[in-house]
Amino acid sequence: MNDDSLVAWKPQYSVNIEAIDRQHQGLVDLIRQLQEAMWEGRGQAFQRTLLDRLVDYTQVHFAFEEKLLQERAYESLAEHVEQHRMLTSQVRDLQQRMHEGKVISNASMMLFLRHWLIDHILEQDQKYARALNSVT
Repeated sequence: MNDDSLVAWKPQYSVNIEAIDRQHQGLVDLIRQLQEAMWEGRGQAFQRTLLDRLVDYTQVHFAFEEKLLQERAYESLAEHVEQHRMLTSQVRDLQQRMHEGKVISNASMMLFLRHWLIDHILEQDQKYARALNSVT
């Protein structure tokens, strides 16, 4: 396994809000753990743990982020909350499928997580980062 090919935290993921960056680093760590589990042939076995952690993550992280955005009067809060609801719904659907005994491929799980990292953190979260960090 080449460490360079593992998903890792990058400076461009930062929203310059320490508490949120720490939470986002936790998500990156979960993606890395899935990657390592896949390479070690235990990706399927790790998925239940991963999904349980993601459900917890969505509850804690999204509530924290939304409260902060509300306190700071972020103008696109409603849109951002809706994106959180969609991600939460997707995680819960995956968890439900797992509990029903349906197989979720490691590749589709990784695509979902990378989409979350790239589309949500690198695009949507960066929008509020620019807005909030420009206000002093």
